[in-house]
Amino acid sequence: MAFPSKFVKFDQSILSKISLLILDNTEYIELSELVKLRLSKFIDIGEFMLALDVLYVLGKIELDESKERIKYVS
Repeated sequence: MAFPSKFVKFDQSILSKISLLILDNTEYIELSELVKLRLSKFIDIGEFMLALDVLYVLGKIELDESKERIKYVS
């Protein structure tokens, strides 16, 4: 489920799950490590990637492709 609506409850939407990808007191994390830590909280890898996409679009993360890691921005 992507976004809340009258048919999709907020707690079943991707917006409720993006907070699972934000780690406190962490500036960088390797993508593979984030997958190991949090993938089990999602239905599948597609939902996990959608949550990452939403965080990227909101400007909360940046991808450092050369080092295959995520940088948390503010």
